[in-house]
Amino acid sequence: MARHHRRVFAGWLIMVAVGLAGLPHLLGSVLAPPIEVSGSESQRASRLMADNLPTLGDETMTVVFHSSVRETAHPMFRAAITAATKALRQEDGVSGVLLMPVAGDPDRKLALADTLEPLRPLFHDKHTAYLMVGATGDDRQRQERAPLLQIAVDRAAQAASNGEVRAYLVGVSAFGHLVQQIEIADLLRIELIAIPLAIAVLWWGLRAAVAALVPVLVAGASIVTTLGLFSLLTGVFTVDGMLLVGVNALGLGIGIDYALFIMGRYREELAAGAAPERAIAVAAATTGRTVLYSGLILLLACTSLFMVRWHVFAQAGIGTIAVIVVTTLAAVTLLPAVLVRVTPWLDSAAPGTNRRTGRLARWAEHLMRRPWPYAIGVTAGLLCAAIPVSDMSMGIDLERDAIGGTPYFAGLTLAENEVPGSSGAIAVLLSRPTDTAEVDSRQLQAALRADPDVVAVTAMDDGDDVTAILVWSKQSIDSPAVVDLVQRIRTDIVPASAPSGVSTLVGGPGALAADILIETSTKLWWVIGYVLILMFLVLVVVLRSLLLPVKAILMSLLATGAAYGLTVLVFGHGSGTAALWPQVPLIVFVLLFGLSTDYELFLVRRIQEEYQATGDNRGSVAIGLQRTAIPISLAAVILVVGYGSLLVSRINGLQEFGFAIAAALIIDATLIRLVLVPALMQIMGRWNWWLPWSPRLSAPAREPSSGANRFPSRCAAAPNAR
Repeated sequence: MARHHRRVFAGWLIMVAVGLAGLPHLLGSVLAPPIEVSGSESQRASRLMADNLPTLGDETMTVVFHSSVRETAHPMFRAAITAATKALRQEDGVSGVLLMPVAGDPDRKLALADTLEPLRPLFHDKHTAYLMVGATGDDRQRQERAPLLQIAVDRAAQAASNGEVRAYLVGVSAFGHLVQQIEIADLLRIELIAIPLAIAVLWWGLRAAVAALVPVLVAGASIVTTLGLFSLLTGVFTVDGMLLVGVNALGLGIGIDYALFIMGRYREELAAGAAPERAIAVAAATTGRTVLYSGLILLLACTSLFMVRWHVFAQAGIGTIAVIVVTTLAAVTLLPAVLVRVTPWLDSAAPGTNRRTGRLARWAEHLMRRPWPYAIGVTAGLLCAAIPVSDMSMGIDLERDAIGGTPYFAGLTLAENEVPGSSGAIAVLLSRPTDTAEVDSRQLQAALRADPDVVAVTAMDDGDDVTAILVWSKQSIDSPAVVDLVQRIRTDIVPASAPSGVSTLVGGPGALAADILIETSTKLWWVIGYVLILMFLVLVVVLRSLLLPVKAILMSLLATGAAYGLTVLVFGHGSGTAALWPQVPLIVFVLLFGLSTDYELFLVRRIQEEYQATGDNRGSVAIGLQRTAIPISLAAVILVVGYGSLLVSRINGLQEFGFAIAAALIIDATLIRLVLVPALMQIMGRWNWWLPWSPRLSAPAREPSSGANRFPSRCAAAPNAR
């Protein structure tokens, strides 16, 4: 790469140019992924309802009409409803419009009166009315049409009422489109904070301007290239705002980290007198190989996301794997070419390095003499920090703070003030043989009405083979009570009260929320098991040890558990008033295990390198700690900056995600890598390298005659890789 740097630069320049050219198209194509769990009962119910009850469409939205000065019986209010209904029927993707019972206007005729009239007791606000709107099309089409429907319906209502009646569209697609716009706006704010902070931290840590800019250049090229790849695949791959934010944070973090580690080894070799090409060869053969291992481990960990049947996780898996591959490729191709070209301005060692290394040497010597108190103390502290995990809960978050002031929020607030469960309606579908008489569902309806969390029940039949029983809950969709209600309907009410000879499906927004939470909470344990087994097997191969992989997994579990506990404390999820996004605990676990394994590899492989050369465990641990503590700490700070910047987002899920990652990385880079890992490796001694089928590492060639106080006066240069 260094010898053919012109070709390397040309290739990356083309990829970056393609990425920049495709960025406007990508930002204009963001789309919330399908909000459904593949193969779930709610998905099957949605398909059945769309096929047999076209008036309700593939998705049922609600238009909320409101006037602070006119009552619903006033001619202007009536004219607004009529005009909006006509405007909606002229829009593409609208399969049906049904007026709900209107408080204060009992004489208003209703289509499907037998179905809708039983709902009249729900509505009591004489200044508000509702339309049910059936929307057809796939997720992309419905989300793209949602803002157009909002404009059309509000414009028609205001024109017919001289601006005295407003109309607000509420629905899953309208919410998805709104959140995408917020996430894109947040992405720009996050980048304006993260990139300058990363450069400032690098300059402070490296004390060299060019050395600080090189990792940012490599990370930036990786991110832009990945986004360019996404822009080429928008037709077949859904990209949403949260994925873009996550890819930018991960790409910035690991891109700078990988470049920082390789550049640090390169500068170390230059300081030892090696020529640039020889120095980059040694850096690539040692630290560069560790980077490849780290990228591979993180990539394999992210494959676990495909185990969850929610499209959000498949999207996250594809996105993270793409940025990991591109970033690792940049670290072993673009970075060597750049380093050799900027060597005259790079500075072989940063001012203050010797002073900091001296402090680390004294700390290492102190830790090697007293490993047990530090190991016990840090472990106890992290276990205490993890205690709040028992209060952690997951739930649907409507991001009410983020969407405040929007038409969607205005409509949602009006609807929930009158009918709290309007956003979490449940549909019980009864399927019977074709062309048979409508089933008698009165017993089932009575059982549903008897549930304390149900406020209204009504039925609708297609006249052929499907009866839909619509259930309104007392609680909004983001309440845990809705999930409990869905579970009772499925496991208790339907089996005991459904008519014989029919098959039943429970769907609707409330059932969808329940299926999402059930899927993520169940698959969390599958993902944890998969990642733990995978990490163990890969680390055994890479580290040539049985005990070190076990230690690495336990250390990562400690850091992750403590981060979860702190997240619960900071965001107040133990109070029962809020819940983590269902994506957050699972994706955080996968990324944290991959990222913490990176630091484990950089530290332990450097210790292993010294141990293979000297056979002195204590001295090797001390030297490895001295040589990697500063790069690991600096790399962790960069990742903390990248993920910590998500705290400026207005989306609660992004704040939770950023905080959990940042907290875990701070714990990992300080308490784990600077204290706990070296202390445990000193305690385990030669058992660190025990591998039954590899006696070469189990019994090193030379063991010092006395392990007491064997510390070199300076950090000996590691042997060059041959």
